[in-house]
Amino acid sequence: MKNMVITISRQYGSGGREIGEKLAGKLGYSYYDTLLLEKAAQDSGLSKSVMERYDEKLTDKWLNLSFGGSMYQSGHLPLPMQAALSQFEAIHRIGQSGSAVIVGRCADFVLREQKNVLSVFIHADKQHRLARVMARNDIGESEAEKRIRNTDKHRAAYHNYYSDKEWGHVTSYDVSIDSGLFGIDGSVDVLLACIQALQ
Repeated sequence: MKNMVITISRQYGSGGREIGEKLAGKLGYSYYDTLLLEKAAQDSGLSKSVMERYDEKLTDKWLNLSFGGSMYQSGHLPLPMQAALSQFEAIHRIGQSGSAVIVGRCADFVLREQKNVLSVFIHADKQHRLARVMARNDIGESEAEKRIRNTDKHRAAYHNYYSDKEWGHVTSYDVSIDSGLFGIDGSVDVLLACIQALQ
């Protein structure tokens, strides 16, 4: 497929980022994860530190606001929303510019109307995720469990706020893969097979 984009949403500790990197490498596609923050910062004029502060996060005081509020109609967007919309604009441009793998940042929703996009969700059982987070960060089980819980909570809230799809729900994605079952390399192979079938 010409100009194909694979978007990857993932549970924390499921290996979604590593799967995305390996998939992009095998396909020869551009890869965007934290690099997307740099691109959005450059294009928007916001600092990279601002982009990192609000990356896939919502501050509590904005959770109940909607796009229809008078604040937004008057053009005065809160900083978290400026950061998010800058990323969305960067994702749109990436989607139009060539084949890519994009991890997180609501890319599945941002590119929902574009052709040749495969949306993927990577998940794993608790024990696989705990083991991965503990090993990667050299932390104990209780701290790993806390990070998993908090990160997934932020990712779900961010995604559900900015999109009309439910984060992690099977109907929100084209493909859902259990990386605990298939492993990192096995998950990449499954996605390669999916892409080949589409082609």
